[in-house]
Amino acid sequence: MSVALLQEPDAREKKPDYSDLPPDIFRQIEKLMGEKVIFVDIVYGGLSAAACYYMILENGRKVFIKGTHPGEMSHGAATLAQEVMTYETIEALQFVAPRYLGIVSDGEEDGWMLGVWEFQEHDNKFFDLNRIMDLMPRWHADKSAEHVLPLAKGHIYLGQFFNGEKKWLRLKNDAALRTKFLSIFADKVAATKWFDKNLPALLKLQAQADKMTGPQGLLHGDLRADNFIFTPDRAYAVDWPNAAYGPLAFDLAFLFSNLEALGFGKTEEFFANYKAVTIPAADIGIMLACLAGYFADHAYRDVPDKMPRLRWMQKGMLLAQLKALARMGILESPPKMAGENQ
Repeated sequence: MSVALLQEPDAREKKPDYSDLPPDIFRQIEKLMGEKVIFVDIVYGGLSAAACYYMILENGRKVFIKGTHPGEMSHGAATLAQEVMTYETIEALQFVAPRYLGIVSDGEEDGWMLGVWEFQEHDNKFFDLNRIMDLMPRWHADKSAEHVLPLAKGHIYLGQFFNGEKKWLRLKNDAALRTKFLSIFADKVAATKWFDKNLPALLKLQAQADKMTGPQGLLHGDLRADNFIFTPDRAYAVDWPNAAYGPLAFDLAFLFSNLEALGFGKTEEFFANYKAVTIPAADIGIMLACLAGYFADHAYRDVPDKMPRLRWMQKGMLLAQLKALARMGILESPPKMAGENQ
């Protein structure tokens, strides 16, 4: 049984109830599907406060609905539109993700906009790392994304990981933020010593984000274990609003450190055992340092009321990335983090 690096909060995301759905949105869904909706329930999973519903139609067909709603993040509609564009233009998603069926909206800038997909019944007892490893090459090899999607370094979200600014540099230059960052560790004195000694190496790696030489391809952009659905027959990768084209080291470092944070193994061993592509060791170090810098600059922030597990995820990813960098001989082992299980 896997044990996560950090204790998970006993809470779940606050999502709008199905009773909040406007009647016109129901009618649009029924028109899109050509059938009446006879059952609706909220779907939990992931870390966002986006609207997520499971619906059964009169003919027995099941669909998954997700998207933005009044009171949700202002960029919700833009990210959903980007995800829909990815589904409509990238062929690989036909083979790795549930089938996209359409989109409905109330036409308001900050209102309801929902995508509709075929529902796939997730059962965690079918969770299988081998299925994940077999699935990833099917989208990573899609070179068409280079001409359709944003490049990772220019992507509104992913660009933050590839930019040599902020992240560790921000914590170096802002004493108040550095103090907040150090507060996430159990021993502030030990954390301060570790930070001062290891920061130069992290800054050096962060500055080399544009020097990676490994393979490139279609990136998922937010590859965590909870963005896979497992059925008795197969696995699916879901949640594609951050799709881009760029270094495959990003997707792999993101996922492998998330798997370590959840207790499934060591990041560098996942890299060593992944046979679909070979990522240069230098790229792995650079990418882990860049990811860790982003999470270091977020993990200390207040917990969003609607997303009680977000900081837990970010702290766990950060801790896994720092531990991996230490085992690779790049850093000293990080001090114990507050709430750490081991």
